[in-house]
Amino acid sequence: MTRYVLLATLCLGAGVARADMGMLPGGASVKYNKLLLHEHNSEELNQPETDPDSKHHYFNQAHCVCSFFNYTPDTADPTFFEKEFAYELTIASYTTAINRPIEVWTGTSCDNTNTTQRDAQCHKITVTPNISQVAASNGTIVSIPVYDLMFPESAREGCDEREQDGTTWAMVDADSDGVLEYSVTDIIHIDTKPPPLPINFKAVGAEGAVEISWEPPPEGVTDIAYYQALCASTLSGASGTTSPKEPRYFTPRRLCGAQQDAGLTPSAIESEGGVDAGSGSITLPQELAQLDPGYICGETTSNTATSMRISGLENGIDYTVVFVAIDLYGNARGTYFTSSLRPQPATDFWEDLKGQGSGVEGGFCLISQTFGDDNPLTNTLRSFRDKTLADSAYGRWLIDVYYGTIGAIDLHGSWALRILAGILLAPLVVFALLWHLLTLPGLLAIGAIVVIARRRRKLFLRLAPALALVAPLLLPLRAHAQAPYWDAPITSNESEELPPGDPGRVNWHAGVRLGPYTPQIDAQLNMPSGDFAGPYEQMFGGWTLLPMVDVERFFLKRFGQLGAGITLGYMGKKAHAWQSGSDPNDPNRPRAAGDENSFRLIPIQLNAIYRLSYLDDEWGVPLVPYAKIGVAYYVWWVTAPNGDFAQACSDGSMSDGCQMTTAAGASLGIVGSVGLAIRAERVDAAAARSMRDSGIEHAGFYGEYSIGKVDGFGSAKKLSVGDATWFAGIDFEF
Repeated sequence: MTRYVLLATLCLGAGVARADMGMLPGGASVKYNKLLLHEHNSEELNQPETDPDSKHHYFNQAHCVCSFFNYTPDTADPTFFEKEFAYELTIASYTTAINRPIEVWTGTSCDNTNTTQRDAQCHKITVTPNISQVAASNGTIVSIPVYDLMFPESAREGCDEREQDGTTWAMVDADSDGVLEYSVTDIIHIDTKPPPLPINFKAVGAEGAVEISWEPPPEGVTDIAYYQALCASTLSGASGTTSPKEPRYFTPRRLCGAQQDAGLTPSAIESEGGVDAGSGSITLPQELAQLDPGYICGETTSNTATSMRISGLENGIDYTVVFVAIDLYGNARGTYFTSSLRPQPATDFWEDLKGQGSGVEGGFCLISQTFGDDNPLTNTLRSFRDKTLADSAYGRWLIDVYYGTIGAIDLHGSWALRILAGILLAPLVVFALLWHLLTLPGLLAIGAIVVIARRRRKLFLRLAPALALVAPLLLPLRAHAQAPYWDAPITSNESEELPPGDPGRVNWHAGVRLGPYTPQIDAQLNMPSGDFAGPYEQMFGGWTLLPMVDVERFFLKRFGQLGAGITLGYMGKKAHAWQSGSDPNDPNRPRAAGDENSFRLIPIQLNAIYRLSYLDDEWGVPLVPYAKIGVAYYVWWVTAPNGDFAQACSDGSMSDGCQMTTAAGASLGIVGSVGLAIRAERVDAAAARSMRDSGIEHAGFYGEYSIGKVDGFGSAKKLSVGDATWFAGIDFEF
């Protein structure tokens, strides 16, 4: 018989290519219409929830094992449905009656006419009703054991490690000659091969944590998607976490109760200093051997990661740890460390600062500081916050914006600033009270009435000039009417009328500067004389570079430039914390190898500035001396080794149950600086012309000496974060 070969691309799930072999009478064809799964062990069949994740999590090693166990009469569980999946087969272009069944097979080259070879490498699943019946019923459902798709060979014995395409064949003996001339296939990629494990593990104890590091496996990390760790107390065997993470792996025991676990290999783990990793042989608890999800204490979702921090552990307790590498299919390969791991307490900067006698406290606030914490007005405003704003998403957004901006300003220690804040906040307070008492619709209605009343009063004033302008337009002796004043060109920038180089063309100044900065935290402590360093210098060392951005607006330009501006900056330092119990007086004070803490500072300044530009504007000397003075508000925080805000006992002790203070706050103060700017464009006339064409009048360099006393105006409870230092940078005038 003549065999026709037709290659066609059919779509299902991830869009796998399939081939139709031979032809059916009348041009009919069998189609894989839907892939159906028992996801989440649902008794009902449904299409995959998420493609390709649903298929990844279905056609893996655990499902293969569970399917194998559940097609063995002695181990079958009738309540486990994920042992199989299904296809909905339909008939397309059906015009001629075809009274031949569809045979469904899984395997490789199942269309082989050599039946011996086909039987060796393929597995026959079922025979469906005749094609005519399938067409009449608009399709048929064919269930297929997962195990038969993954291991269709006749010599199969279990679920060995493999990664390949699993092929399902729908074949028809179209002319009843005993040969399956027609076939159509669908391919699902299957994976029962766990990923490789990293090598050369090391560990270090940290504050309430252990830090594990490793080298990538020699085979590479392409088959790795995640790493997870499981922890148990070496002494009691109890889980090392009260908040276990969701497992990213599948095991036969967890999936279907099959008594089969991943074999965990032992790995030696080296300590990176101190007695952080413990020693001795490990007896693996049953829960860890079975990869019980309730013991998952850490993870990283980066396959290129080379370290993992396991937090939430208890200092001084030995932990047995299992480390697992996981692929996208949920296959896992694990190892257990032959030495127990022990978290070690550390002393971060905030704890050290409080321990050395600092009375500084963190925290922010504004309304309660201005009007008093128990004031009836403060309580009313709190009621407005909690009962009016908090009832809507927009209101809650306003609350977040307030506390993230002006609500974070701290006024402790200054009655003058409290009075000033009360005056400046008065409009906001009145608006909030009216909103609270009248509701927002009532407040808007009052506003609308006021606007309408004002507009009616102004209506007559606007009609008079309009009527006066209409009359000339109607005079027959005027050939052209003069354009009314509102049609005259409007100059949006007065500087456009000034000649190039005129001082009046400059309205703004912006610059970026950089300089060494050391917040004067140690100066608040009565440190002994000599070379003894304070807590900040001990922890973080000396200065670090602080970038600052200046933006100023000029209002007077008669004799130089007088204006106001804002300055923003950011600095940060990071260092390993101290070993717990170490002596601050020890010049070789030991650090905790696994713990880093950091200090962050965001300086904010509101300045008045005067620039003596007269030297250049009048005499061509390209030097601009200047001076600034302003109010500073510096936001700061300290992060503990676990990444959260550091906390310490207010009295500097380390006792349990003490009153804690958090290392996050802000300090008010004053700043001043003197400096000199050089208008460098004077050396290149062509560059100056090009700059002015783009709107920049001057550009150059500037340097300044700055002094900041930013300590809450001398408050012992506010962190002193000012400094006397210098800056240099580039600037522009436009």
